[in-house]
Amino acid sequence: MNLIPVFAVLLGIVLISGTLPFQSFADVISPRQQMKFDFTNDQIICAEGLVKIIKSSSDKASCVKPSTAEKLAKTGWAKKLSEQKIEEIKSKKLMKGESAGTITKIATLKQLSTSSGAKSSSISGYAYIFDACGTTKLVKAPEIYVTSDSETKSVKLASALKPGSCYTSSVNIKAADPNSIAATLLNKGGISEKISTLETQIADLKSKIATAKQKIPTSDKQSPKNEDLDNIASMKKELKGLQDQLRRYLMVLYVPPNVKASKIDLPKSITGKPLDGMSTSLISVTDSVSPTGSNNPELKRFNVVFEACAGAQSIRLPIITVSSDSESVDVKLIDRIIPNSCQVGITRINALDSESIVPTISGNSAVSSQIKSLETQIKEMEASLADMRSNLGDLVSKKLDSATEPLALKLTEQISELRNDILENRVKLNSLLLKAS
Repeated sequence: MNLIPVFAVLLGIVLISGTLPFQSFADVISPRQQMKFDFTNDQIICAEGLVKIIKSSSDKASCVKPSTAEKLAKTGWAKKLSEQKIEEIKSKKLMKGESAGTITKIATLKQLSTSSGAKSSSISGYAYIFDACGTTKLVKAPEIYVTSDSETKSVKLASALKPGSCYTSSVNIKAADPNSIAATLLNKGGISEKISTLETQIADLKSKIATAKQKIPTSDKQSPKNEDLDNIASMKKELKGLQDQLRRYLMVLYVPPNVKASKIDLPKSITGKPLDGMSTSLISVTDSVSPTGSNNPELKRFNVVFEACAGAQSIRLPIITVSSDSESVDVKLIDRIIPNSCQVGITRINALDSESIVPTISGNSAVSSQIKSLETQIKEMEASLADMRSNLGDLVSKKLDSATEPLALKLTEQISELRNDILENRVKLNSLLLKAS
C-alpha cells in the first residue's frame, strides 16, 4: 500500500485543525473545541465549505474539505459516506464563496511604551484602525484575519455587519514595519444565513403554535380535541429541536478566537426558588383518549389545560410542573411571558383521581432571572461598544495629534477588552438557554 497519498491527506487535516485555525474555522470553533461543550457528533457544526466526517478508529467528528472527505472515506480513515453526505460534498464542491465584506485601513498608531529601562526592539505594538463594511450578506459575528511581519491573529468584532453598512473598529498587533499590517474579512456569510433561516423557522412555528392554542377551550365545560393537542405537541417538539440547534450555532459562533471553549465559565445550575409575582392555575382537566402506557387498569390519562401568569416583570423560559397522584410532568412554555399577562399551557398526565392534578411553578423557573441578567449585561455592553467605535471614528476622521492619538489608543484597548466580554457573555447566555430548553 502506498502511504504517501494517505499521509498527504492526513497532513491536510492537521493543517485544517491545527496550524491554520483562523482561516479554516471562520465563524465557528473547531470540532475539538465544540466537544468541550459536550456536543455529540450529530450536533457538531462545521465551518462554511467544510463537511463533517467520522473517524473510523475513534468515532469522533472532524470537519474537512469536500475532496479530503472523499479520500479519507476511500482509505478507511473515515467511515463510509452516506448518500446524503455524498450529495452535500457535490454541492460544496460547486460553492465559490467570496468574502461578505471588506476591511479598509484608516490609520496605524504606535502604542506608547509602558516599560522603563527596557532594551529597544525593532518590534512594536500598533493599533490598526479600520472600517469594516458589509457587501451583500449579513454577517452576525464578523471575523478578521490580521497579519504583519511579526504576528498573525484572528479577531471577532462582536457586532453584526449588515449589507451595505460600515463601522469603525480596531485591533492591536505587533510589527517591525507598520506598513506590513493588513486585514481581511474571513466570513462568507453562509453560517449567518443558516442562523437567519433557523430564526425565521422558529418565528413561523411560534406563530402557528399560538394560533393552534386559540382553538383550545379555556373553560372546563368543553374538552379540547385530541387532534388539536397532538398537533400542538408535535409543533412544540419541532420548535425545541430548532431552538436547540440555533443555540448551539450561536454558542460556537461567539467563542472568541483566542479563548478556549473549556475556559469559558458556563452556567452549571439552573435551579432556584420560584420567581416572585408568577402564578399558575388550572383551566380544565378532561379525559384523554391517549393510552396511559401502564398495566394498571385504574390509571387514567387526562388532558390538562392551565395558565401561567407573570407579575410586574417578564419571565423567560417559564417552567410549570403539573403533578398528580401518579406522576409529574415539567412543561416548558414558549420563551417568555410579558409583564402582567398570562400564557396558556397544555399537557397530558396519568392519574388515579383527576382531582389530584395541580400545576405549580417549577424551581427551575428561577433561570429567568439569570437569563434576564445576562441579556441586560450584553445589551449595556453592546451600547458601550457602539459608543466607543463611534468616538474612535470621530477621532480618526480628523487629523490626529499629540492630544488625540493617546485617546484613540485607549479606545482601541477598551474596544478589544469589551468585545471579548460581549462574545463570552453571548456564549454563556445561549448555553443557559440550551440547558433550560
